[in-house]
Amino acid sequence: MEYMGEHHAGSHCCPKKYIAARLKFAKEHLDVPQHYWQNILWTDENKIELFGKNTQHYVWTKKGTAHQHQNLIPTVKHGRGSIMVWGCFAASGPERIVVIDGKMNSRVYQDILQENVRPSVRQLKLHRG
Repeated sequence: MEYMGEHHAGSHCCPKKYIAARLKFAKEHLDVPQHYWQNILWTDENKIELFGKNTQHYVWTKKGTAHQHQNLIPTVKHGRGSIMVWGCFAASGPERIVVIDGKMNSRVYQDILQENVRPSVRQLKLHRG
């Protein structure tokens, strides 16, 4: 069983770098037999913004209309505007998903992998028979 995961250190990743890496990976694996993919467990984590992207927003308004309902963007004070999740899947379908409580750091990430990758691999072996 091979493990293929990805971890992005912070939110300052260069998207072009990841697009190029994914394209390279796809080209290198074009001729891999289908049964090969039954031995892969994919993992990733993602921050989900509950109120759109966590960036500064600009709204163009006419004078005197800035506080009208259609010009307001909802926000959440003191954080709680996003959740972080980790998940894994294989050719046989989705496996585990974990909602991360608090901040993601190396220790939290290692704990998630320790508690979830091995059981998911075992489950995949059961699916294959």
